[in-house]
Amino acid sequence: MSYGLKRYKTSQANTASREDLLILLYEGAIRFLERAIKEKDAKRLSEHKMYLRRGMAIVAELQATLDFQKGGDLAIQLFELYGYMMDRLTEANIKQDMEQIKIVIKNLGILLEGWREAVKQVQGQAAMAPPPPVGAARRLAGGAY
Repeated sequence: MSYGLKRYKTSQANTASREDLLILLYEGAIRFLERAIKEKDAKRLSEHKMYLRRGMAIVAELQATLDFQKGGDLAIQLFELYGYMMDRLTEANIKQDMEQIKIVIKNLGILLEGWREAVKQVQGQAAMAPPPPVGAARRLAGGAY
């Protein structure tokens, strides 16, 4: 990756909203896991392992950063799904079974599309929401401007 592209991607990640960062993580995990398969097919095993580890690290981070208080049942379900993915990736690593990686890529893709749609809906609702009445802003500000 060129120096300029690397700086751009770092800047993109540093300035992204939480929603955009989540989508970037999913995209990165998918990209790394797809690359792991390509490297294995090309018999470049050290590169294969490196990309597999990177994909696993992202899935582990997604699992570790779940907020069970805010996320409730959804967070629990995602925790279990990420655990399943980690099991599949561990098996792929031990048995050199690329089908296990493909299963994880498929699941990540489904989640990615779901999150993209959810973000669109939330952003659409925020854009359509009417502004608060002027009096409400004054009350929230303690009556002073």
